[in-house]
Amino acid sequence: MADTNEMLLPFWELTPEQRLMLDIVLRRAPAVPEQLDWDYFDASVRKHRLQPLLIRGLKSMDRQALERYPALKRYLGMQNKYSMESIQRLQALAQVNAALTDAGIRMISMKGPLLAMEAYGDPSLRTSRDLDVMVPEADLDRAGEVLSELGYAPEENPFHKTPLRRRYYGIVDSEKHEVFQKNDIVLELHWKSDFQTEDSFDELWDRRQEQVLLGRPIAAMGTGDRYPALIVHAAEHGFHRLRWLLDLYELQKKPGFSWEQLHGQMSRQGLGVLLLETLMVMYRLDLPGLQDLTWEGFRLSRREDGVLVTASESLCGEMNRAWELSEVASGLWQEEITWGDPRQREYDRLLPVSLIQKSLWHQLLRAVGPSRYELELVDLPDWLFWLYFLIRPFSLLWRRLFRRNTDADGKELR
Repeated sequence: MADTNEMLLPFWELTPEQRLMLDIVLRRAPAVPEQLDWDYFDASVRKHRLQPLLIRGLKSMDRQALERYPALKRYLGMQNKYSMESIQRLQALAQVNAALTDAGIRMISMKGPLLAMEAYGDPSLRTSRDLDVMVPEADLDRAGEVLSELGYAPEENPFHKTPLRRRYYGIVDSEKHEVFQKNDIVLELHWKSDFQTEDSFDELWDRRQEQVLLGRPIAAMGTGDRYPALIVHAAEHGFHRLRWLLDLYELQKKPGFSWEQLHGQMSRQGLGVLLLETLMVMYRLDLPGLQDLTWEGFRLSRREDGVLVTASESLCGEMNRAWELSEVASGLWQEEITWGDPRQREYDRLLPVSLIQKSLWHQLLRAVGPSRYELELVDLPDWLFWLYFLIRPFSLLWRRLFRRNTDADGKELR
């Protein structure tokens, strides 16, 4: 490649606890250090939600060797728990799919059990806090009624109490969904995908992938939509859960998967930098079996001392931004980061603009319009909605004077 730029990225240094966790999850023969902080090991497994994959890895270890480590052996007793939870999620998703389909509402399953089946071949190997499904925005209210008939209760959300509030929320917030819960099952009802595509539901529906779940057809996001969505979701949150990266690691082994094709697609959306960041994070963890990559203007190759990334002049800016993001991400996934943490703010600053803001109008509304805090503070009807814009400056001043523990949008800092 003429007019190229290159950088050698060293492999990330992991703690002994993190390395052991990753070795077991990837079913590599682990060397268990004599001195290990088992509390930190357990906290890392929980943070990254890798319990089912850890159990799978432990089952491939020598049983006699495993007897020496009670802290590891106890995970084997959790297998039935995750198997039962996966069955419950499968049944819940099948029930919701059937009810919405019978009501004439098109539904697309976004991640959840179907993703677990695709990536790992077993729904019990991927924990999931909730089920994510998408319906047309025009059918949102009717879909909510169907879920209520199934016993799901909607989450109290001040943005969704009135039609005007919901429309306002749709402008100022990129994550457009409502939350329903039934016992231990949490369901997020989306009316737009979370990865900033401007495609309509009809276009996503036309590209859907038909599968079968418990004897009935169910629609999943097509691979051309699902893979970018997973990359953006993981990168947007700084890869602070390794499970998201391992999902992509497993999927890239599938026939037909192409990093080059995904980069071209995401670059057209202004998000190519996130794919390069994903590759940098994945390869710097030195995951086994990863192949060198080459396409026009870009090359990534593994060395004994790290990963050599080479980019043409036209991709140099994208490569440097991806490197900056990956450098900040290395600290995010190793620790539990709270809202307002300086490193998280630095990471957000480096993200592509399209993930954070859409327009000057969008920025203005976020600055002067009501946040969740104002909407919960004063419950005004739609015809008095304009008063929230007058309340906003007084609310911000009050919180600044009394140092209320919330951010600018009224979210509680954790």
